[in-house]
Amino acid sequence: MGLAGLRYTPDGRINLMLIWLVWCGLPFIGACISGVMMFRRHQPPWLVRFAKLPGWQVDHQFQLRLWLKLHQLWYLVGLGILLAFLTLLLFTDLAFGWSSTLISDPERIHSIVSLISFHWQAYWPAAVPDSALIESTRFVRIAPNAENISNAGDWWPFILASLLIYNLLPRCLLISVCLLQIKHAKPPKGTFAPIATASDTLSAAVDEDQQDDKLQYEPMSLWQNATSVYWESPAVSADEIQFGVADWQEDQHQWQALISKPPKQLLWKVDVRRSPIAELGDKIQQANHKGIKQALFLIEPETAYPPHLVLSWQAFAKQHQLIWIQ
Repeated sequence: MGLAGLRYTPDGRINLMLIWLVWCGLPFIGACISGVMMFRRHQPPWLVRFAKLPGWQVDHQFQLRLWLKLHQLWYLVGLGILLAFLTLLLFTDLAFGWSSTLISDPERIHSIVSLISFHWQAYWPAAVPDSALIESTRFVRIAPNAENISNAGDWWPFILASLLIYNLLPRCLLISVCLLQIKHAKPPKGTFAPIATASDTLSAAVDEDQQDDKLQYEPMSLWQNATSVYWESPAVSADEIQFGVADWQEDQHQWQALISKPPKQLLWKVDVRRSPIAELGDKIQQANHKGIKQALFLIEPETAYPPHLVLSWQAFAKQHQLIWIQ
């Protein structure tokens, strides 16, 4: 951006107004918008509104870190432009000119430039262009003025001051605000615990809810007449029941028909490679309320599998008081 903005046009001038707009004006507007949006944390992010998910909200701490990263990246952009500008000031002879289709009066440009540079006019008067500089560097595309262009490079203090005040300084302030907020922000209520803590809490809750400390074992011979239900696994024959494979509504209709005339024994046959899920636990609880005796049988594949998969299903069987079929 720095090198492209300082390229000469065919008429031999650098477009001053376009440089200020891209280097200073638009970054300053973006910093102002970012500064306002930073404190609207109760609003969902703007991108989520297009996805029709207005209820989603980023955690405040994480949102502050996202803002911090955004301001740091924009600061690096401004710093790169500044370095490119200083490098070309040292090794090239820059000549700036201004022209506008709508603004033809140099006095109007002088008033705009004075308004922009009111921040530093008291301590850096050289960075405030005067009327003579504005008049001499005016460029008319039909009759370009090639005389008295020796002061065409005197715009550089104004551009340098604008870069510092309107580009880098706002981002520095926003970075400081983000750092202070991150340092003094309190964790919000309802914050999710770390994964390890959540796992330990879940294990403790499972142990407390267990009514039987030991897993009950029974041989398959005692469950030959039980109603077999395959969970997330294809049934051996068409007459057997399977859930978790077809459509959810179809499964619900078939499940309601099954527990409306509850069998005495219900044998759940699950693939050891699957993970226990809450939907299966809900159906087991419903069957318990109907007084159905239930057991769990693992379908083991021919290939090798990790042993922790069996431990996971054993913990599930303990939690739901299922009999383990050996």
